[in-house]
Amino acid sequence: MATRASSSAPTVVLEVSSRVTKVMIASGTPPQLQRINAAILPEQTDDMVAAVRALLSVQPLTAKRVGLLFGRETFSLRTLELPSSDPKEIASMLELQLGKLAPYPRADILSGWAMLGSFREGYTSVLLAIGRKATIEGVLQVLKTKGLEPQWVGVSSEGLESWWSLVAKQVPPVTAGQLVALIDVDVSSTDCAMLADGRLVFSHHMAIGAEQLSAEPARLRWLGELVRLPRVLQHEAIRGQVGRGVVTGLAQPLTGLVEQLASQWGVPIDVMDALGPGRPSSAVQQQGAASHASFTALTGVVISGRAPRIDLIPQEARVTQALHTRSRHLMRLAINLVIVLFLVVGWIIERQVVLRGYLGTLQQRLATLETTAQQVSERIRLMQQAQRWLDPAQGALHAMQAVAGASDPAVTVTNLAFADGEPLKIRGIADTVRNPYEFVDRLKQQSQSSMTKAGCYVSNAKSTGSRGAEFEVVCGKPGP
Repeated sequence: MATRASSSAPTVVLEVSSRVTKVMIASGTPPQLQRINAAILPEQTDDMVAAVRALLSVQPLTAKRVGLLFGRETFSLRTLELPSSDPKEIASMLELQLGKLAPYPRADILSGWAMLGSFREGYTSVLLAIGRKATIEGVLQVLKTKGLEPQWVGVSSEGLESWWSLVAKQVPPVTAGQLVALIDVDVSSTDCAMLADGRLVFSHHMAIGAEQLSAEPARLRWLGELVRLPRVLQHEAIRGQVGRGVVTGLAQPLTGLVEQLASQWGVPIDVMDALGPGRPSSAVQQQGAASHASFTALTGVVISGRAPRIDLIPQEARVTQALHTRSRHLMRLAINLVIVLFLVVGWIIERQVVLRGYLGTLQQRLATLETTAQQVSERIRLMQQAQRWLDPAQGALHAMQAVAGASDPAVTVTNLAFADGEPLKIRGIADTVRNPYEFVDRLKQQSQSSMTKAGCYVSNAKSTGSRGAEFEVVCGKPGP
């Protein structure tokens, strides 16, 4: 139901009429009646706002979203049969008919309608409600000042239809095509709703209620209007005869009248408790008795959880309500986005902290691995050097053996220089400048050392006169 903002929020519905304003509060699923109350003005008035203020002064409401029913006397209800089954065409037809059906300027009225069904091919029956815009807007303004937001505005006659849907199984069914007359007696008025197959097809209002029925003239007028009602139905082109009657509301003053009406109509009439479908507690029953008002329409709407089909909220209020709803949704979305953003930012910060922790751990491990790698590299270098030293082909002894084998009396080696990674250098004295070159040739032929196999050449040879010639041989690099 539109009045429920959430499953835990109470359902609050107001019913406003010219003299009486009522409220019904329920909670839970299914709804359980929690409180009912009514404010009754001492005399008849056209100022509905006064009755609303009187009620809100004795029954403050904490719920912000409410439903709002207006009494049947506030509206003109007509059942029309239109030659179309297209809702858009029906709306256009009704728009054209409004000026003829209402005694007020088009700008001063509010209207709403509901489809009743099709009773012959190509035609649709429609229930049309027309009311004064100023009346409804005045009540809405009072509710707004109290912080109340009506979710829908309906006619109490549809509340009677909802009430009947709750109690129909407790009454023997009528024959197909027959009507049920639901008579609701209130403080100063009586509403008679005609229902066909559980649907409201006609509503009749009388300005005679429980207070007036204590006088005999009013009782006769009340009975006379209801007796003539079947003829009114024929004039309004309502198909079907009354097959059963149900009286509810303030039925205490109706002693003897119900029997007379049943005799005139020739149908059985049952008297039923208006609060019965709500299974009220004793405290709620006492509240209803103390209120001296009928809660039939409110009980039907609240307990059935079904808002009226005819919604008469003014277009301006409907637009404002839609904007408020949209703004609430946008606010809720913005809050959700902010929460999601905070969660994402928190997650990112958390990931950064975790990644920084991992980075610090990796840096520590890399520092340790770097030191270990340097140590391993140094050990590999030393092992390679030792391996070269241990390799006979790489050793200095083998090189010395090659030098000794290549020497002859004409060549005297005076110096043999070794250095790791450097070429082998041989210095000496020869008898002539030619002898060092012959020495190098012999060295190349017999040497198996990598020091000499890499290539030997005379890098320096010069004559020294009587002492012969000094020379230097380099092995390991190509000659110039």
